Amino acid sequence: MKKYALISVSDKTGIETLAMQLESLGYTILSTSNTAKYLKQFCPSLVQVSELTGFPEILDGRVKTLHPTIHAGILAKRNDATHMRTMEEHAIDCIDIVAVNLYPFSTVRNKPGSSHSEIVENIDIGGPSLIRAAAKNYTHVCVLTDPLDYPATVEHLKQEQRVPESWSGYLAQKAFAMVSRYDADIADYFLQLVEETPAISPIPPCVDVSCKLFSALRYGENPHQQAGFYSEISQGFSILHGKELSFNNYVDIDASFRAIRLFDPPTVVIIKHANPCGIGSGASLAEAYEKAFATDTLSPFGGIVVVNRSLDMETAKQINRIFTEIIIAPGFEPEVLDMLRKKKDRRLISYEPVMLETPVNPLEIKTLTWGYLAQEWDLVNEPNETWQVVTERQPSLREWKAMSFSWKAVSVIKSNGIVLATEDMVIGFGIGQTSRIDSTSIAIWKAQKFGHELSNATCASDGFFPYRDSIDELHKHGIKAIIQPGGSKGDEDCIKACNELGITMVFTGYRHFRH
Repeated sequence: MKKYALISVSDKTGIETLAMQLESLGYTILSTSNTAKYLKQFCPSLVQVSELTGFPEILDGRVKTLHPTIHAGILAKRNDATHMRTMEEHAIDCIDIVAVNLYPFSTVRNKPGSSHSEIVENIDIGGPSLIRAAAKNYTHVCVLTDPLDYPATVEHLKQEQRVPESWSGYLAQKAFAMVSRYDADIADYFLQLVEETPAISPIPPCVDVSCKLFSALRYGENPHQQAGFYSEISQGFSILHGKELSFNNYVDIDASFRAIRLFDPPTVVIIKHANPCGIGSGASLAEAYEKAFATDTLSPFGGIVVVNRSLDMETAKQINRIFTEIIIAPGFEPEVLDMLRKKKDRRLISYEPVMLETPVNPLEIKTLTWGYLAQEWDLVNEPNETWQVVTERQPSLREWKAMSFSWKAVSVIKSNGIVLATEDMVIGFGIGQTSRIDSTSIAIWKAQKFGHELSNATCASDGFFPYRDSIDELHKHGIKAIIQPGGSKGDEDCIKACNELGITMVFTGYRHFRH
């Protein structure tokens, strides 16, 4: 009986080397259409699948390998006498190696301008069937889905004339995982096709979080934890300088993108431990950085700075005055990179602003010890035309602008969250406390600590005020404008307190908790 190696790939990386090495080891290369045309120049004795089966490729190539001769050759148990008799009766040879990767569905799906029909045509049918069959029969068949595994497999065959079960089992695991990810991407595509239909829930009946390891990390949140970053696509930004990113770096970078996307004028956000410690907007980035840094002049050391304009030299020199672990910008002006690269431990990252418009992942998922929570993204895009002034005193134009700014800022900090801000600068954060009055008190204390004038500030609260205690505390320090979601049983008491104290208060009707 002949020894066959079936090769059918879209990604031809290293495939000619694999094919020639297998042929030199006595395998007959079996292949289909485009792969066969490519490999024929390296392996003249190659046999096309249609020659072996006696059945042509049909339906524009939709049916090539879906044939009993192929699948029996893969699935037969070599140590089962009944199986082998059946193979002999039907003159079917065994296929001992299957090297297959799939049509590039994800690439075509994410390529601008791809039509629905093009995307659907890149749903592979025969490939997953071959891979699953080979992986199921891993004790007898070697399945190769990753070019990185070609050299080690050939080396096993050279030294031992067969692939050890420990290695074939590892390859089978990778194969099943790859098919699972592939199918999950297809399911997600079809979910997005129908999610606008009112009768269909936007929350899918099944969530598949399978994706491949993008990069292994030095460690996790703490040095004793192993960790990796997993993604099916490019991470969406480029590292221009510095050592590899850590687990905590990825978390902070994500927090940076969530924050900076909300601001249109030249803006700087300074992140520390996944929370902002400074936000400022201005006529220029340099002015914005001065304001963001002034929010809290202690916390930015060792933090992350993200900006929404190309980083200029004036701003870069300001940032460079203290140690900043990561600087993120959509671009870097000439000579700025050269200056910033002088500090070897700093990371410099560029990003495309368009990537911030909509999250690539359709749902936000949180991991629990016994399951997952999934929800739609909170994009903080509710219309401010629906905001309602609920007090007797109306906001001034300056207060409206300041409340709009502070409302964006409070949406990106941990709950309970309080932000004190002017129209272009946060002056106090109260983050992550177990009571709202504590967050209010901390925001006031932080503003006072760094010498900010509170009488010109507005207050934003990510959730409603349950009692009037925070309003009384804000009044003591001269704050006359408050924006909050509303919806508490204590709303009337809060409105009454504002009217008594000459404070204007706006209800947004939206809450922005971040747990």
